[in-house]
Amino acid sequence: MKQLLGLIFGLLLIPLVLAQDLEVPVIGKITTNIPLPLIGMILGFLDGGFNPCALSVLFFLIAYLMALGSRKKCLKIGLIYSLMVFTVYFLFMYGFLKIIYIIGYLEVIKNIVGFVLIIFGIVEIKDFFFYGKWFSLEIPKFVKPTIEKLVKAATVSSALLLGLFVSLVEIPCAGAFPMVYITLLASKNIQGVENVLYLALYNLFFILPLIILTLIFYFGLAKVEEAEKKRLELRKYMRLVAGLIMIVLGIVILMRWL
Repeated sequence: MKQLLGLIFGLLLIPLVLAQDLEVPVIGKITTNIPLPLIGMILGFLDGGFNPCALSVLFFLIAYLMALGSRKKCLKIGLIYSLMVFTVYFLFMYGFLKIIYIIGYLEVIKNIVGFVLIIFGIVEIKDFFFYGKWFSLEIPKFVKPTIEKLVKAATVSSALLLGLFVSLVEIPCAGAFPMVYITLLASKNIQGVENVLYLALYNLFFILPLIILTLIFYFGLAKVEEAEKKRLELRKYMRLVAGLIMIVLGIVILMRWL
């Protein structure tokens, strides 16, 4: 429990470390110069690592493929799924950023993003105490039969469709962290090729946990069943950590520290 509390405390410091202009009582304003690419890498990895939707589908997909005894197919399908998730999220973030540049009202959007983060954070923390009750940030139950069909098809085309479908339906589940980075890029007026590179870097680190897990199972460094059991044991703690980070990030944005 002490290690868990230490991990939670350490992760909660991340949003404060990322803050660009932090007002501290007595001390005053502390300005940091953390490069935008590094912020994108950190937020992207946190997003992918604490994303219950994409991770749960990947576990289901690989468990099914491993049961068929096809380790090579497991690697190929897992990487294709991850690549499709990367593509969809990149396009989503790019489109959302373009909309912000077109309509303006950045300060209003920051306020909306800040409040949404806090609300999402409260929902995530709720799942630590009452998992699955009322409203949760997860893949809707009515789409799960479609996901199961795509997983069992176990082809390249079905993996592409799976990545597309899961990415679209899980945006409410994993859209909080991208919104933070998008508003940050907009506030810095990042455009052109630089804009594309920043978004690509974010999404590369977003799918990095998916790629790492795929490689771990491919090389037999862990059993899918044992890893899934551990994920289920820790999922409420993952929700707690994700919720706390969202709330802190929401406050950081509302206070204009980021």
